[in-house]
Amino acid sequence: MKYLPLVWAGIWRKRSRAVLMLLQIASAFLLFGLLQGVNSGIKEALSRTHSDRLYVGSAVSLGVPLPISLLPQIKAVPGVKLVTPFLQVPAIYQKQGQGIPISAVDPEAYFGLGADLVVPPDQVQALARNRTGAILGAAPAKRYGLKIGDRLTLQSQLPRRDGTNAWVFDIVGIFENSEQPNGANTVIVHYDYVNEARLADRDTALLYVALASSSSAAPGVARAIDKVFANSSTETRTQSEGDLFASQIQRIADIDLVVGGIVSAVFFALLLATGALMMQSIRERVPELAVLKTLGFSDELVMALILSEAVIFCVFSAGVGLGLASLILPAARGLIGITAMPKIVIVSGIGFAVALALIGGSVPAWRGLRLQVAEALAGR
Repeated sequence: MKYLPLVWAGIWRKRSRAVLMLLQIASAFLLFGLLQGVNSGIKEALSRTHSDRLYVGSAVSLGVPLPISLLPQIKAVPGVKLVTPFLQVPAIYQKQGQGIPISAVDPEAYFGLGADLVVPPDQVQALARNRTGAILGAAPAKRYGLKIGDRLTLQSQLPRRDGTNAWVFDIVGIFENSEQPNGANTVIVHYDYVNEARLADRDTALLYVALASSSSAAPGVARAIDKVFANSSTETRTQSEGDLFASQIQRIADIDLVVGGIVSAVFFALLLATGALMMQSIRERVPELAVLKTLGFSDELVMALILSEAVIFCVFSAGVGLGLASLILPAARGLIGITAMPKIVIVSGIGFAVALALIGGSVPAWRGLRLQVAEALAGR
């Protein structure tokens, strides 16, 4: 620790260059933190999915509706405990930006799909008795000050048979998502009510959500469901919750490939820039390093001081970038449930910073090790 002031003074010997390097490294690690944070957050979200929850969609495309006549056939498949049709349409509460999606389901089956959907049983029963009832997510209920007993009017692009786009529901309950607090952002209503009231695509569902008897039995149950409808006009593709989310993300982009490519390119460019600036700094300090050797500093100690400068500065700069990323990243919590920077990203970021410092500082440190005092001072 006694050499720390000397190392720190060497880092800030030229403040303009030090600030430039700090901005370069911090910007790179800010990008690294955001990209890897989102990537790790997506993987964590996928790992929390329920493997016993199956999604039955059209084999053509997930957006192709399936007839409601498939419901009893799916229920009859061995290993299926519960199944509900699922239809979701975007809707607006009072003005643009106040979206509350409408999820039309079989309420009792839907709230039996998993312990993550938290709602008192009496509220589920109240919804079952009230055809125009609705159980609202805790997030929009808190955001817009809605409560049980209120009447909820939503405007949707899904037209009604009466010629309007207004869907009116009576709030009979509030549900929460125990795994993703911000995930309870929809309103759960009766499929039968929405199906009878809508103008187009009646007697169809976007997909079916089924609960397998166990996680281990889920793959076999999925294959059995698809086998029932094989070679029919409504062939299905049944996926677990994790597989469905992963396939949807994959349709957008290969996240690992994109993140890996961007991060590799950024760090390669940063390595070249950092190495060049460090070499320039060492060239300017050759006489100073020679003086240190005349004062008794060994060759190895001089090399260690140069590497220490590089490591401390890179870790400090990386910490600035990762700190900024940690502040920005939670803004994605509404998209993928991220509430904080994953620890693995911070640890790997610090590891990359140390590696960057050792690689970028190796040549200047070697030059410091091989420096001859007489030759260095001769050119002062």
